Amino acid sequence: MKVESGESGEKLTIAIIGAGGTAGSYITDRLLKGDYAILLCEKDEGLIRIQKKGLKAVKMEEAVPISDIIIMAVPDDKIGDLSKTIVPMMRRNATMILLDAAAAYIGDVYLRDDCSFIVVHPCHPQLFQEQESAEAYRDFFGGIAKQDIVIALLHGREEDLKVVEKICKEIFAPVVTCHRLTVDKIAILEPIASEVVVGAASYLMREAFNEAVKLGVSEEAARAFLLGHIRILLAVLFGESPHKISKAAENAIRYGCNRILKPDWKKVFDIREIGEIIREVLQPSNNIQ
Repeated sequence: MKVESGESGEKLTIAIIGAGGTAGSYITDRLLKGDYAILLCEKDEGLIRIQKKGLKAVKMEEAVPISDIIIMAVPDDKIGDLSKTIVPMMRRNATMILLDAAAAYIGDVYLRDDCSFIVVHPCHPQLFQEQESAEAYRDFFGGIAKQDIVIALLHGREEDLKVVEKICKEIFAPVVTCHRLTVDKIAILEPIASEVVVGAASYLMREAFNEAVKLGVSEEAARAFLLGHIRILLAVLFGESPHKISKAAENAIRYGCNRILKPDWKKVFDIREIGEIIREVLQPSNNIQ
């Protein structure tokens, strides 16, 4: 699909910052299949990975000023400092795509009034979503399996968001739904809900598996039993299954919550704490071991 620039009518020039990293490589492979002029910016080990693919890198100082779109495929904790260097080099009416809301939420992204800044993030294939093939069913990241994405306009023009939405649907295809949110709402989803809470709960489930194995349960039996119970419990709790949780299981869950969870754990969703949590995630202090 060809997406044309509103000003020149020519195909868009897209600079990918961090093109040799995990996210950057994925985005590069996807966009090279489209009708875009792609400029790859990378250094050190990332540069070597690009060269091994037979691709050439362009210096950031050369790529950014001539690009319509700049994709920041860099670690979350680097976005703030990098934006202070990159944004002043952007051409007028250019658009920056951020792949995470954290830095934007706490105001670390350097902005310009004559440019647009958009946050996008994949939802990844849903646990109970039907897929078209066995290969798609085993695709946990996305790219083969169907998934949704979320998008937000941090700063700038609505028309730029529409162009970026088309590009992001190509990057994360096949996309079922693009959910329009605000940056604040995306930050609630990640890192708060999906990483701070769900990530911690997932780690706890893995630790429960490890403890069962330590006590003599075979790995095969523990894996079959726990993954099966995780699936049915989530299906019931998210309304995917008509089954009911037994009274004894309800009592066990209540006991587990009281024994394992801190009583005030929901404070991570307090609007007054979210910014502090995100800063702690991006720049860990001694509070994170």
